[in-house]
Amino acid sequence: MLNGEKEDMNGPATVSVVIPLYNGASVIKETIESVLAQTWTDREITVIDDGSTDGSAEIVKAFGARTRYYAFENGGVAKARNRGIALSRGRYIALLDHDDLWAPTKLAKQVAMLRARPEIGMVTTGIVHMNRYGQHLENFQTGPPSEFYQLFVKGFGPTPSAVMIRRSVIHQVGGFDERFGSAGLDDHEFWPRVAQQCEIVLIDEPLTYHRHGEDKPPQVELGHRILLNEALLQRFGHEDDKRRYLMKERAVYFADMGKWRLQQGDLGGRADLLSALRCCVREVWSWKAARRAMSRMVRSYFSFTTKRV
Repeated sequence: MLNGEKEDMNGPATVSVVIPLYNGASVIKETIESVLAQTWTDREITVIDDGSTDGSAEIVKAFGARTRYYAFENGGVAKARNRGIALSRGRYIALLDHDDLWAPTKLAKQVAMLRARPEIGMVTTGIVHMNRYGQHLENFQTGPPSEFYQLFVKGFGPTPSAVMIRRSVIHQVGGFDERFGSAGLDDHEFWPRVAQQCEIVLIDEPLTYHRHGEDKPPQVELGHRILLNEALLQRFGHEDDKRRYLMKERAVYFADMGKWRLQQGDLGGRADLLSALRCCVREVWSWKAARRAMSRMVRSYFSFTTKRV
């Protein structure tokens, strides 16, 4: 067992389900019901309300003692997950976003895997993708694992709601990085740390239903991209293959940031485009990023309005 972990059937709840909640009044009831419908019943449900203002609290409280509800000022999903983990008591942590769902046997199959193979620290499952209304996205393209997952997460592409992880692993690697203030990419920073410490396995069955919400504002998405890039460079920058990937991503980020700033009428975006070109020339050649940066730079000078960049 990792960290000498022992199974104690007389100990606290085996599985702690941690649900970060923010303005999820339209979906949280269905999400909690999918946990209560699990065939694995040795579990607790910890809901961390991250400053909801839409009546979510009343919906959760209506479940009574079947959930443990905590309310905080808004601090972001990473902080909410960390709070939920700290306040929970189980040996295994099952993350669940407030708008996602589980098949009834999801927890049971993950617990069985962790108990049978002590070298495993994290178990993920197959995912059914849905739109925000709960309709299945039949044509959602998943394809092979992205280069990020191949390099940093041993080929696995987990989403938080599909994951069950030993508490001992979280103690080893630390929690989610709370600098990611809004939902997005905090898990991408977390999974590589887990992959460094333990084995990860996939139960290749569609046991998790992941709802795709609205796109994040560009400034949030861009801010998270560079934060993730810097965090991974600090941890993995000494490994040649990972550094090449991260520097290519850095060049693409500067090209996209430059474009966005120019669209806002900020000519300082040209400096970002130059940073993209320098990154390509000095660090790693990326024709994709170089072409983006160069074409956007040219258009910023010849367009009558930066809105057309």
